[in-house]
Amino acid sequence: MTAGLRSLGRLWRFDRGLLLAYGLAALFLLGFVVAPLVRVALEPSAADWRQVLTTPRWQRAALNTLVTVGLSTTSSLLLGTAFAFAVTRARVPGARLFSVVPLFLLLTPPFVSGLAFVLLLGRRGLLTYHLLGLETSVYGLHGVWLAQTLSFFPVAYLVLRGAFLAVDPTLEQAARGLGADRGQVLRSVTLPLVTPALLAAALFIAIGVLGDFGNPMLVGGRFQVLATAVYTQLTGWASFGTSAALGLVLLVPAVALFAAQQAVQAATRQRFATVGGRGAGLPAPAVAGWLRWSLFALCVLVTLFVLASQGVVFVGALTRLWGVDLAFTLEHARYAFGQVGGLGNSLRFASLAALLCTALSLLVAYLVQRGGVPARRGLDLATLLPAAVPGTLLGVAFVLAFNGPPLRLTGTGLIIVVAMAISYLPVGYRICAAAIEQLRPALDDSAANLGASKLRALLTVTAPLLRPALAATFVFAFVQAVGTLSTVIFLVSFDTPLASVTILNLAEQGSWGRAAALASALVLVTVAALALLYLVAGRSVRLWGFSRAGG
Repeated sequence: MTAGLRSLGRLWRFDRGLLLAYGLAALFLLGFVVAPLVRVALEPSAADWRQVLTTPRWQRAALNTLVTVGLSTTSSLLLGTAFAFAVTRARVPGARLFSVVPLFLLLTPPFVSGLAFVLLLGRRGLLTYHLLGLETSVYGLHGVWLAQTLSFFPVAYLVLRGAFLAVDPTLEQAARGLGADRGQVLRSVTLPLVTPALLAAALFIAIGVLGDFGNPMLVGGRFQVLATAVYTQLTGWASFGTSAALGLVLLVPAVALFAAQQAVQAATRQRFATVGGRGAGLPAPAVAGWLRWSLFALCVLVTLFVLASQGVVFVGALTRLWGVDLAFTLEHARYAFGQVGGLGNSLRFASLAALLCTALSLLVAYLVQRGGVPARRGLDLATLLPAAVPGTLLGVAFVLAFNGPPLRLTGTGLIIVVAMAISYLPVGYRICAAAIEQLRPALDDSAANLGASKLRALLTVTAPLLRPALAATFVFAFVQAVGTLSTVIFLVSFDTPLASVTILNLAEQGSWGRAAALASALVLVTVAALALLYLVAGRSVRLWGFSRAGG
């Protein structure tokens, strides 16, 4: 305590601007991260807890959640690893084209996969009914599993792609020189070197699946998971206590996975600091022919399925009545582009949230890494905490915390912007912190010797050097926020509609044409906004730069 006070005293004498920034950042994190979580933790009564823990329906929802986490994490990790290995190490034909497929999926909101599955594989789906003559149902565990695999395998691809590229080929070539065959090199050298990245990807996917809301809502049917149970209890029954208790049950495995992810990430960073690099410039050993062509076939199948699943959404937007009347129409397209309010709010709120997330990520990363402020560990933990909180629980927490005095924000656009920024703050913070670690402290010392304060050094020296990291943070937050659903669905009002929430409502009503048209419009305006940003900001904008942060 005494050391902290002395540190604050030194800052007040020499850098009051940085101290003010530190106070504002700490106040923001306390007010919009810590306080809402404390509020939601105090909401459930003993009766609420007893009902949640003893009701068979909620017990089944908890079991369903664990089953989907296990299945979807495993399949996403296997598919993403195979795809990354095919593109980076197997040198399959068309590797450059295949490498774009997972990146394209990152530009589309995750719940679009669920919508696409209904249109493609549902009872009146284009593939199942119209082409194969089958009347199958996509609703249930199998539909959620497939939709989540398609949504989350790009995460595994991004993490494993970087890991495979970081492996030094001289290690593999040395193993070949000592007599190991291709299979032995793969099993005893390549895969062990990327094992930390495999674990990190698995944990990150598991956290995403645990809090996934859109896909279970669209294709879950009667198969309910905890994330959807939180929503139905709050919106259908206005049961704040039960909803909060269900969200807190969901928080337990999320925190455990988050803690494991942090430990594995530290091990991954240390491992690849030792073995990474391509200093020798040698090519990776060729893989067996049967494996190369098997991976090529897998990439082709995945690419065709992705194109079909995404293309069917655009086709559905131009179809009069999906599954019944496939005649061409522009009625749904006119409806979608008539929803200027929802689309405009999605873009405007996402842009403001991305700016807030980027500025806060830079400030907190600098304070923790170079600021010399007290309680840096607490600041770091508060910034990373939202990564362990499922989106539905965060939405309930915001409703409870800001639905009355002293700060009533529900029904306003401000609370939506803050919720979006908080949701993606941990990844932005990691990007900026990793970039600051690569800058020499001598730069700050030189600025201080020339009379600049630390805050001025941050604005005039550090921030310009971190332009690629800041651009990556902005793009990541914008792309994720523009199609976000789980947190903001509790916060929208008649005056603040969002395209993602409207799409979900249309799908629940069976208006598949309008839902598909609005989803297509959302994807198109997102891509257009990113293209404009690229033209304005130049090559410093990298859509996949956030993969180095684990996400």
